[in-house]
Parts: sequence; C-alpha cells; structure tokens
Amino acid sequence: MEMDEDPDNLPAQGQGNIIITKYEQGHRAGAAVDLGHEQVDVRKYTNNLGIVHEMELPRVSALEVKQRRKESKRTNKWQKMLADWTKYRSTKKLSQRVCKVIPLAVRGRALSLLLDIDKIKSQNPGKYKVMKEKGKRSSRIIHCIQLDVSHTLQKHMMFIQRFGVKQQELCDILVAYSAYNPVSIPGQRYSWYLCPYSQAWVSLGGVATS
Repeated sequence: MEMDEDPDNLPAQGQGNIIITKYEQGHRAGAAVDLGHEQVDVRKYTNNLGIVHEMELPRVSALEVKQRRKESKRTNKWQKMLADWTKYRSTKKLSQRVCKVIPLAVRGRALSLLLDIDKIKSQNPGKYKVMKEKGKRSSRIIHCIQLDVSHTLQKHMMFIQRFGVKQQELCDILVAYSAYNPVSIPGQRYSWYLCPYSQAWVSLGGVATS
C-alpha cells in the first residue's frame, strides 16, 4: 500500500505522532481517570468479570461461591488438557468442552492454541511490527483510534489505566490494521469492533502480539 504523502495531511500526522508517543510512554500513575481506585483495595470493587464498580461490592452469596467452585474445577480440567495439547487437540472431549464455554482464566491460552497463533506468527515473522510502523507513518485516523480505545470498556481492569498496557496493545493493533485496511470515509470513527484482529485480541484476553 502506498504511503499518503499529501502535505494537507501533515497537521493530522503531527497530531497522530503526539498520540502515538503518549501510548509509547505508557500510563502515568495518579492520572485523573485512575483516582478513586489506586488508593483502595480494588478487589473489593471488582466483580468476577473484571468490571470495577463505584461502590464496594456486597459479600459473595452462597450461590456465587458454588458457581466459582464449579468454574475452578472446569479451569483445572482445561489446564490439564492445555498442558497436553497434542493429545487433546482433535478429540471429541475438546469439542464438548469448547461448547460449554472456555473458562475465563484459560480462555486466552486456549483460543491461542485453537487458532494456531504460534504457527501463524512463525509463518509471518516481523509482519505485525512492519504493519504497525507503517500505520504510524501513514494513518490519518490515529485520533479516531485513540478516541475508540479510550472509550473501550472504561471500567474494566484491563483498560482502566489511561495509556496502560492493554490500551497500548489495542491501539497498536488498530494502527497496524489501518495500514492493511484503511477507513475509506475521512473522519469516520474507527471502531475497534470493525477490526477482526482487535476482536480476536479481546477474545484472547489481550494475548501479546509480535
């Protein structure tokens, strides 16, 4: 894909460079969006899905305790299966367990194996890095990307830190994807859910990409 060198785009490029720099520098402790959570035990405010609430959550009910024990047992079964993936990868047992929904604790690793991510990465060494750098130079929609990233699951533990690790990873994926499939309508919000790679990233629980 040819780089867009139109001089009219330079101001936007400059703004995009500033945004990219902020993500590369990472989260600043004490940023406004974090106040109210950093000085307390966040676990008391966070539910089992990782959503941080404004008020301290009530004590866990007996039903929730039972459900968590069941989930823990299912997680242990999955961990044993993932540890011996070659044995289970094409079995009926694996299909049955996938249909029952993969436990959150092992979902990232399980989906990575199911999608054969390591093989894909080995077949395309350095491809993601090249796309990411290309997107940083040519993308005219970085500002839209950062707006979408900043509004993604704002109260989830993964994204609660502005310019935090997970926001950095999601931004990188969208920037890389913009080099592969740029939005055709200028000014259109570049919603992360339009990008299949970011959907996969979220499904994988933010598995590191390289």
